[in-house]
Amino acid sequence: MTFARWMTVLCLTLFLSGLLGCSRTSEAVPKGPLEVRLDAEGPTLILATQGAADAYGEAMDIARRLHPGAGEGIVDPADPAWTAAILQEHRPRYALVFILPDELDVNFAWRWLTISSEVDEDPFVDVRTGFITGETPEAAAAFMKRIAEAASGGLSLPGLLVDNLGPNAMAQKDAFDETPKSFFLPAYEGRMGLKTISHGTQGFTRERMDSMAGAGLVHLGGHGYPDRIVDGLNGPWVRKLSLSPCVVFNGACYTGVTGRWFETMGTVREQNVPPQESFCLGILGNQAVGYLAALHPDHGIPVYQEMEFLAFEGASLGDVMKHTHDGVILAGGGQPPEFEVLADGLGALSWTPAEYMLKGTAARVLFGDPALVPMKAFSGAPFETALARSPDGAWTLTATLRNDALKATFTDTYYSDMSAVPNQFNDRARLAVELPENLSSVASVEVLRAEASGKSLKHRLVGWAVEEDAGKRILHVQVDVPTTAYMESEFRHEGAQLELKLTATDSP
Repeated sequence: MTFARWMTVLCLTLFLSGLLGCSRTSEAVPKGPLEVRLDAEGPTLILATQGAADAYGEAMDIARRLHPGAGEGIVDPADPAWTAAILQEHRPRYALVFILPDELDVNFAWRWLTISSEVDEDPFVDVRTGFITGETPEAAAAFMKRIAEAASGGLSLPGLLVDNLGPNAMAQKDAFDETPKSFFLPAYEGRMGLKTISHGTQGFTRERMDSMAGAGLVHLGGHGYPDRIVDGLNGPWVRKLSLSPCVVFNGACYTGVTGRWFETMGTVREQNVPPQESFCLGILGNQAVGYLAALHPDHGIPVYQEMEFLAFEGASLGDVMKHTHDGVILAGGGQPPEFEVLADGLGALSWTPAEYMLKGTAARVLFGDPALVPMKAFSGAPFETALARSPDGAWTLTATLRNDALKATFTDTYYSDMSAVPNQFNDRARLAVELPENLSSVASVEVLRAEASGKSLKHRLVGWAVEEDAGKRILHVQVDVPTTAYMESEFRHEGAQLELKLTATDSP
């Protein structure tokens, strides 16, 4: 099945499930503003390309005041080895990278992900990164100023989440429906007011430009290109959209592109979006204090996973993006993907649907300060975990599902070999467990059982690896289980359990 056909099947499933056909009801009611802060754990490194250093002096000065004592350096987009040496020298927790719009593309993002995962020997991301850019130097400075004001409490992010699902091809063309709830993000109920928007292919008119005002978190969905969400907002319109200070999560393809991009259906073709038409630069020039989007064909579900991770971890935006990239590595069997260098005229890519999704999700980037924490954790973690050692020295890891209000978190966004309905994804358990001092390095992981309501479930170990991070050793594991329908399975209910056997390297 081709990638385009695979995406069409998924979208049609959503439409037929009735998820995109909401009815207008009462207004969503915002709750208290978000508790924004700057993560003090460091160190932080301020980097810039030479072009950005020359153009973005005002924005960089704001960053220096926000991060006093941060290291600094110049990176060369054409010389990954130079950049790798800087990261090895400083070994930062956070990197704030200033870059011109025409210097950032998917090739750079993939190189950066590789380099930022090679600071130590484990495969996971070591440097949490955010990019600062803008349509003009003044726009970049304004973006950085909003971030600093949000971190200091000078700007308030309202307690409302707007989930704009994008155009619904099965609705009337001029339809525009709003409802004060969210099918995809029920975990946010109680902490934030919720509003879901679904509209027809001609439904987002000028009269709807204030429909996302008053939201501190915004999700945008739909099919995308660098200049637009198809049959929805486009680059010029997002500049005029009524927004409050907010963090924007975008799942539409290519909507993080600031200049160069590559069309990969057939022979690869290099394209460029004019700065004034770039959807991304439009968002950054509006009221965003953070923007998470992709520089390549993307996948909408990891975006919801990012938002759920934020809900139960209260993480920095850099940690949110690290969580996504670490998930790509874990789903690849505990190893980062091998990235082609895309260039005009390159022959057709022979990627599987899973490879498209893995590499597309690896092209997601954060625009903003990676140390910015937009809110406190308020939702329970997906699993309760327990490590136990038996008298014979064997280790057992038990994971019990506790928060079934989460939805995307339990979806494997890359594989569907265990789904009852073709191409509708497996379910998964993704675990991150800190290892005790008396457990030496793990040599192997084996799934002993997966069960729900006393019933044994089929299972598959997708990948695992141990991460060294800030003096901690963290075991990451992904196990897949069957689904019965889209985002439905016997496993995703409170009390479902996994049991895994860990073998230490020094075990007999």
